[in-house]
Amino acid sequence: MKRILIPLCLVLGSHVANGQRSYQFEAPDRLFVEGKELFSLKNYPGCIDKLEAYKQHSTDADLIQEADYMLVYAAYEQGRPNADELLKDYLETYPSSRHSDEINYLIASVHFGRGEYQKAIFWFGESNIDVLNPEQQETYSFRLAYSLLQMGDMAKARGYFARIEQVGTKYREAAAYYMAYIDYATAKYNTALAEFSRLKEIPAYREQSLYYITQIYFIQSKYERVVKEGEQLLSSYPDSKNNAEVYRMLGNSYYHMGDQSKAIAMLSKYVSSTDAPLRGDLYILGVCYYDKGNYSSAVNALGRTVGENDALTQNAYLYLGQSYLKLNDKNNARMAFEAAATSSFDQQIKETAMYNYALLIHETAFTGFGESVTIFEDFLNDFPNSRYADKVNDYLVEVYLTTKNYQAALTSINKIKHPSIKILEAKQDILFQLGTQAFANVKLDEAIDLFSRAIALGAYNMEARNDAYFWRGECYYRQGEYEKAISDYRTYLNNGQRNTDMYALAYYNLGYSYFKLKEYDNALSRFRQYVDMENSNNTASLADAYNRIGDCLFHNRQFALAEDNYSRAAQLEPSAGDYSMYQKAFVLGLQKDYQGKISILDRLIREFPESQYIDDALFEKGRSYVLLDNNKAAAQTFESLIQKFPQSSLSRKAGVQLGLIYFNDNQPEKAAQAYKMVISNYPGSDEAKVALQDLKSVYIELNDINSFANYANSLGGNVRFEVSEQDSLTYLAAEKLFMRGDNEGARRSLTNYLQTFPQGAFSSNANFYLASIAFAKKEYDEAKHLFGLVVESGDTKFMEESVARKAEIEYLSKDYPAALETFKRLQIIAENPENKQAAKLGVMRSAQFTGQPKEVLLAAEELLKETKLSPEVSAEARYARAKAYISLKQDNKALADLKEISKDTRTVHGAEAKYLLAQLYYDTNDDKNAEKVLEDFAKNGTPHQYWLARGFILWADIYIRQGDDVQARQYLTSLQNNYKGNDDIAGMIEDRLGKLKK
Repeated sequence: MKRILIPLCLVLGSHVANGQRSYQFEAPDRLFVEGKELFSLKNYPGCIDKLEAYKQHSTDADLIQEADYMLVYAAYEQGRPNADELLKDYLETYPSSRHSDEINYLIASVHFGRGEYQKAIFWFGESNIDVLNPEQQETYSFRLAYSLLQMGDMAKARGYFARIEQVGTKYREAAAYYMAYIDYATAKYNTALAEFSRLKEIPAYREQSLYYITQIYFIQSKYERVVKEGEQLLSSYPDSKNNAEVYRMLGNSYYHMGDQSKAIAMLSKYVSSTDAPLRGDLYILGVCYYDKGNYSSAVNALGRTVGENDALTQNAYLYLGQSYLKLNDKNNARMAFEAAATSSFDQQIKETAMYNYALLIHETAFTGFGESVTIFEDFLNDFPNSRYADKVNDYLVEVYLTTKNYQAALTSINKIKHPSIKILEAKQDILFQLGTQAFANVKLDEAIDLFSRAIALGAYNMEARNDAYFWRGECYYRQGEYEKAISDYRTYLNNGQRNTDMYALAYYNLGYSYFKLKEYDNALSRFRQYVDMENSNNTASLADAYNRIGDCLFHNRQFALAEDNYSRAAQLEPSAGDYSMYQKAFVLGLQKDYQGKISILDRLIREFPESQYIDDALFEKGRSYVLLDNNKAAAQTFESLIQKFPQSSLSRKAGVQLGLIYFNDNQPEKAAQAYKMVISNYPGSDEAKVALQDLKSVYIELNDINSFANYANSLGGNVRFEVSEQDSLTYLAAEKLFMRGDNEGARRSLTNYLQTFPQGAFSSNANFYLASIAFAKKEYDEAKHLFGLVVESGDTKFMEESVARKAEIEYLSKDYPAALETFKRLQIIAENPENKQAAKLGVMRSAQFTGQPKEVLLAAEELLKETKLSPEVSAEARYARAKAYISLKQDNKALADLKEISKDTRTVHGAEAKYLLAQLYYDTNDDKNAEKVLEDFAKNGTPHQYWLARGFILWADIYIRQGDDVQARQYLTSLQNNYKGNDDIAGMIEDRLGKLKK
């Protein structure tokens, strides 16, 4: 595209406007001559004024061209911003001008002045140097040489500088300086040194020459000369821009000369005077600090060295590890040694670092991600002939005995073809510990397998073997295999260490196993052995044992002794004395002390208003009033029971009792009302059938049998007064098959019954049994449908179990909203203690899945009120409560629960709680406590390593927030090297490492 030309008259018009005179009376030639004279005198404003006036009146093309030349030259000399454009316009207007070489030279000079060296080189190339005057030739050569130097063409630049040095005048010394610089830059140090030595005597070049002389001596490792020249430089030029580099060279030189104190002084000045100190110099500074015993400063300097993956970083990490050790910071020392050990630039450093890393893992009992075992294996594989090999072998055996990463240890031991006795001893304990981990996570089958393997190993570790019997017995007990539990508890008691808490507890557990089998004499004996051995520290278990002793004596009809034991239980544990009080009242009733029974029951109702035995107490109190012939008080008590606990099965019985009381008191109308209430509220129940039978007697007494007939007919199929013989026999035959465990036969027979009698008297029972068979076969859709039919029927006989199973199916099917509602219903109607607890647990879990933290809180609170809650359920309830508080932004309320459950990181809830506790501290800027929690987490370890990995990520975040990028990187790198999970941890690591690099 052709460039748009700007007429010189327009570009330079301002000069005309600024200095107008009347020239109409002067001859044009005179104006040209005067302008040219002013140009030669370098009076450029006057020159421009005359020549512009000349051009307005002249028609001489040659003189106008000459005038334009002088005008653009003047613009150049005046330093106008658009001088290059004016010059280029001149060349386009007069391409054959005799001044073209000079104009090209001027254009090049403009670009040179702007630092546009590539353009300058081009335009210098367009100019023929030979037609320029001598002064311009020297300037041309210097500017071209300098431009070539700036563009990296040192050889060509040196040629021009050499020519100037030979024939130049104005730029001779400058050319000599740049020649020396080029010799320095191209590693011709001796030549450069000679030239700089001459130039340093010239004041203008003295400072820079001394600087490069010092640089050359430094490059040549002539450290004494560096010190001499460098100190002179600092003395002569204390404010020089080069001093940071001089400090660096002096620090390095003093280090190599063995004067570390002066090295520290100089390198410290260097580091403080530059934003980006060189890693190598930081390393030297760190080493000097370390050698001088200033370990904190060593850590600071070395920590800034480890940004790259190279040999320098490996060396720095080794020194960092040693520095941390001196500071007694074994945790960071361990990670520094790990970083050096995982780098392979220097095998000797790798060996030393790996040994120290392994030793620290062992000394700090660090569990982490299995490093405590694998590091020793890796060392022996990588350095079989190491001078540390024998020590490492010894440490490996110790690690097997002390590690808490049991799975890694077991995997390692299983690789050993001929394990020693010590190794087998360790293996037995490891199997036992893995069993306890499985038990803590309610993986009972896995726990039984591990305990059995520990037992099968033999007598290498008798303590682990005997303890395995105890905990395997506990697993069997929880699975309801009481005979197997008894066998293991007895074996433990025969071989275990007496006078220990666990030994005493074995008698307690053994007593419960016999109690579950209804072998009350054996249970009594074991519970008594337990209370004789218990040192009263565990008052809850001791009180419970006295209650069970009372129960055993009660079953043996030794009522007075039973009462004594119930009283002792209540004294030991007053807050859980409701059961003891209830049983004591029951015993008094058997002893016909009805007034005493009523008194105790009133006390129970008053002191334990939330007790699960309140409905039982009211019913027994009502029965006692009946036996005392106090029908009015009995009726009031039964009515209170029905009002307060309408869903209780005892309310159904109380309704029948109430009807009987009114009938015997000759109040038939009230009796009829009571019986109808039972029939209406509890259709299908046995009590409803009894109530209907008794209601018939009431109407006969009232001589109003027609009213009864009308009422009975209005009930439809809800209550059957008579059952056909075929209906009954068909059902009973099917039920017999079910009770015998012939599920297939029972299924066929029960289905046949329902087809034959779709509205049969036992249809609810049949549906329940069919639902139970489907549930056992995991045919959950069918089971849910059938349990639903039982619930819809209103028959109370199997109502509770049907609701419980329906809720369980909905939960297993992940239909959590439905499960939540069904579990809530179970909470209302459940009388079985196991179902009561299952209902609360189900509500809590379902509410968690449906994101209802307030519901979770309520359910967790209800669960934790229970006195006999298993450790696993208690931990889960605390965990759920803590998570709910966190969701509700009430973090402080979560702390207590998190602290409690995080004590046992063997469980998944404990492991997550440990992480969450540290996270809460972090979120409140309490880094000290967050780190304390994480240190304990790393030390004790967990089989749930995802949460430990999250802990390490959080640890890195703490250091990032504190500005300690080095330690943050160490934690992230350590995690990256050792964590094997396939989840989101890798992404978290990469994200943070990426930010640290920026």
